[in-house]
Amino acid sequence: MSGRRTSPAPAPVRVRGPRLSGVDAARGIALLGMMATHILPLSQALPGGGAGPTWTALLFSGRASALFAVLAGVGLALLTGGARPYPPEHLRRSRRGIAVRALLVAAIGLAAGSLDAGVAVILVHYGVLFLLALPFLGLPVRRLAWWAGGWLLLSPVALFLLLPLARAWVDPSDVGGSPAFTDLANPATVLADLFVTGYYPVVAWLGFLLVGLAVGRSNLSRPPVALALLAGGTAVAAAARWASAELVALPGADAALRAATGLRAGPLEAALATGRGLDGAQGSWWWFALASPHTGSPLDLIHTAGTALAVLGGCLLVAAALEATLGQLGEALLWPLAGAGAATLTLYVGHLVALDLLSGLTAELPRLAVYLGFVVAALLAGIVLKWSGVRGPLEAAVHAASRAAAGGSIRERT
Repeated sequence: MSGRRTSPAPAPVRVRGPRLSGVDAARGIALLGMMATHILPLSQALPGGGAGPTWTALLFSGRASALFAVLAGVGLALLTGGARPYPPEHLRRSRRGIAVRALLVAAIGLAAGSLDAGVAVILVHYGVLFLLALPFLGLPVRRLAWWAGGWLLLSPVALFLLLPLARAWVDPSDVGGSPAFTDLANPATVLADLFVTGYYPVVAWLGFLLVGLAVGRSNLSRPPVALALLAGGTAVAAAARWASAELVALPGADAALRAATGLRAGPLEAALATGRGLDGAQGSWWWFALASPHTGSPLDLIHTAGTALAVLGGCLLVAAALEATLGQLGEALLWPLAGAGAATLTLYVGHLVALDLLSGLTAELPRLAVYLGFVVAALLAGIVLKWSGVRGPLEAAVHAASRAAAGGSIRERT
């Protein structure tokens, strides 16, 4: 019989703490913003002729989905310890749980891709981004910040070089931005859509997740951190937009962009605001001057990452102020938005199903009325979920599966 003592296996980490209501509120804004871009028009006819961007395009186009992705990174950081990352053994188990979470989210996305909702579904890309983020979970905040900044600046160069190769290899229209289970019969097309040609090219969008990971490794409960996010994000977003405006105003830029896109001056201005109709610009070096939504250019990624940080910082400050001044009443005032934000997977998929099933009933209704109906439904669902203290159905299923895979080491403060 050996005299050596054996150490018991480490107990699963079971961290139970209050949710950061400011993070959930920011998720709620991202959800409502994405609903707006799915339901409301992004361009409108101008009185003097031509087309211009709507308020939906100016507020949410490109920004809502980027906020969604940045907050995904924040969520991964909080799932793995937040400002105090898990030790290596617990982090390994958390990675297993996150990998299962990623696969389930991607599977839900493939199912949603078969819906006739007229929407570029982000969930499969989201799942792939989760998997690609796994190697970065153990990095300290400074290294994460360097990786995030470098990715936002350099990944567009890779995207610029890969786009013509991918389009020569496959026909992106075969997927149309929303991969479904039936598309898996053409894996090359699906991979091209996910990584390069789709609305949310993973090659570039991993930068958003890395930004969120770096932010989530900070102490988000401290008001100075929230204020830095608000001020810094606003400054970065404004600087990127200013730089783009200056570059596009240079001699030759307008003519080159019109030649690349085939658009006249008026439609080009609308396209620069909405991001639609700019596919041709991706073959021109002037593409690097753009900050238009979903172009994937450096200034687009920097601008939308900045707006995401500003929204998150603002939500954290508002939540802290409400809870500090009004206590439980202040927290309750955030229930509609934060409750919806805590159930974004369920509500995102739910609104896709509703867009598919109710398309005939809502076709004759004003788009704004339809959107407001979805907003009211989401906020009421948020109140019910907060009041009852339960997760959304899809969140509960994904959480249970990922927690089982991780051996109970999934953090509950997300």
